[in-house]
Amino acid sequence: MKSNLQFDNISLDGDDRLMDALLREHARVGSHADEGFLTRLASFLDEECESPGIAISPAATVKRPSHRLAWSLGLAATVALAAGLIWQSQRAGPSAGCRLVQQSERRGMALLTDFPPELIEGTPKAMSVPNLVNAPDQAPVFFVPQGTALLSRGKKVTSSDDNPIIGSLDLITDGDKQAGEGYFVELLDGLQWVQIDLEKSTAIHAIWLWHYHSQRRAYHDVIVQISNDPEFKTGFTTVYNNDYDNSAKFGVGRDNPYVESRFGLLVDGKGTKGRYVRLYSNGNTSNEMNHYIEVEVYGIPSK
Repeated sequence: MKSNLQFDNISLDGDDRLMDALLREHARVGSHADEGFLTRLASFLDEECESPGIAISPAATVKRPSHRLAWSLGLAATVALAAGLIWQSQRAGPSAGCRLVQQSERRGMALLTDFPPELIEGTPKAMSVPNLVNAPDQAPVFFVPQGTALLSRGKKVTSSDDNPIIGSLDLITDGDKQAGEGYFVELLDGLQWVQIDLEKSTAIHAIWLWHYHSQRRAYHDVIVQISNDPEFKTGFTTVYNNDYDNSAKFGVGRDNPYVESRFGLLVDGKGTKGRYVRLYSNGNTSNEMNHYIEVEVYGIPSK
């Protein structure tokens, strides 16, 4: 059994970080290397784990999105997960390369989406927010159960501000995440919310949201809740809360404020069951208004 394994100059001597390292390295290399990467990964796992051979499942293909980074990450995740789904190790005490495959089986499938192009305009204002997380330079890698799908596309959106200053609420679930006029909704100042009706109660595994990413800014009191009650008076679950001073009156949150980017905010839904998803905000570091470009809710479709 080898130790300190290397694949494409990536150290595979670790645990849950193995998958992430491979995905991010492939994203760095770029989509022109897709076929070569796939072939080399399959050969590596075949040799290292002494398996009878690894094939890439046709079911593991990914539709090529319009932006290169999203495609690159998507294929990388698909390659690694496909290998995990079609190969079973029969050896005791697997090597790091074998553990990579087993981890992909345990963790499910990588959540994929399209990302808008970078478009930063204007001069950002100072952001005096404690524990602020800087804008990421790459997409998050997040695993969800097999069968997870986008549930929110085209679904009805309501809001505490039923007459937006700019745009219309249906923009929030129309699938377009670009920045600029015509792509976002602007709500009144103060604590405001938007709510998506999924039409059926279901297990929710992820919420991906974009407030406004054409300027570096942070939104205050970002809170995400799930419920079967459309009024959210009883029986709701808070899955994200970065309110650091309890100004929204839902308690001090455990999540950190963050700087907006084209990669959005990915929230773990934790399998919470509910029909409605409500998202709060309370102005931002550039102005007092509230904005939404897109919200995606992922879960297991109800039968």
